[in-house]
Amino acid sequence: MKKLVLIPLFSMFFVSFLSADSWECSSDTECPEGTSCHSSSKICVMDKDRVAESATIRLAIGENSPSSLGSDKIFVANPSNDLVLGQLAVTGSGSGQIYFIKELSADLLVYPKSIDFDDFKLVYDANGNGAEDPSEKVLAKGVPADSGMKFEIAQKYQAFKMNQAENFLIIGSFSTDKEMNDIARFNVTVKSEYIKTKTYTGEGDVESTSPIVFPSFAFEPEKGYFLISSGKNFPKAPTSWKEINKEQEIMHLRLKALDGANELLALRIELYGTTVSFGNGVEKISICTDPNGSGKCGEVIAELSDFAEPQQSVSIQIPSGKIALAEGEEKYLVVKADLNFYKDQTTYFYITESDITLKTSQKLAGPMIKTEYFRYSCKEDYPECRLKPEENQEETENKDSGCSLLFVD
Repeated sequence: MKKLVLIPLFSMFFVSFLSADSWECSSDTECPEGTSCHSSSKICVMDKDRVAESATIRLAIGENSPSSLGSDKIFVANPSNDLVLGQLAVTGSGSGQIYFIKELSADLLVYPKSIDFDDFKLVYDANGNGAEDPSEKVLAKGVPADSGMKFEIAQKYQAFKMNQAENFLIIGSFSTDKEMNDIARFNVTVKSEYIKTKTYTGEGDVESTSPIVFPSFAFEPEKGYFLISSGKNFPKAPTSWKEINKEQEIMHLRLKALDGANELLALRIELYGTTVSFGNGVEKISICTDPNGSGKCGEVIAELSDFAEPQQSVSIQIPSGKIALAEGEEKYLVVKADLNFYKDQTTYFYITESDITLKTSQKLAGPMIKTEYFRYSCKEDYPECRLKPEENQEETENKDSGCSLLFVD
């Protein structure tokens, strides 16, 4: 395994620059798309009708990039080879059909220094699914340089289509022979100045954006632990209040028996928000199996809907044997909630270490797990806006009786 000399906190920074403005060639097959090998100069010459005269380049997290939504890190096995650390979406805007990407650099944070890393590569994710498929090209191997990681894209693979997101996977391998603690982690960051592009007239302009920080990863602990963490398909909260009041998949959970067989016996779901509680805004809570880890409900194995009074947490008992795991086995669960919020109700759902009951007591890796905020914010005069039930009832009674109501303490 190769190791880099890391600066404090083991952050590696590198900004690469173009080493040349031309491609040497002996035939057209050595040239990127949109160029041809000039017979006398032996230089790849751009086709002006195809290559963008200029371009504005924007970087973003890819739609299928690994997500740590729900918790602060993603747990992986030790060792983890060919681990997708992030999916980067690159869009070139402007006229023309193609532009060129020559180099990309990344920062890597690794802590502690006993974690080894190697075999970095940049893969063109042609179908954008966030996984390295056998047919997809390895554009570059990661080269350590000046305490940084640089990807120099192979000459013939540098052409990419304009005005669409092109996706790239940053992949590496990690391992350690030391026992890891709770603060161990590793991740990559890409900044807008870390990409070097080329158009017909020169370098493309790169739009300045905030650093793209991909999720942190951590090794699964080996002895005495049971893992319960957010799954890779942890759902986002709806962005529109109109989408709130229905059955929602609110959590995707990953369970793994790391040291000996075990069984989940009970799970408490808690919430925090403005006037929201189980029995007031949350009408039902359910736990489902997820046989293939897709984030979708399979079999409903437990649910609660008859809340005697509003409460901020509910403990759901799991039927015996339903969530039993052999040593090394992993399973996924989906938590669903039926929501019926009224104006200005807001909450998030969460699970802490004390909310988990196992058949065999073990230390837990993973919690806490927390959703995004679910917000129901609408204007009172909007026809579909659901007002506080007491207010609606009062309006109905006033309209029916022609009388006004006075409440006194």
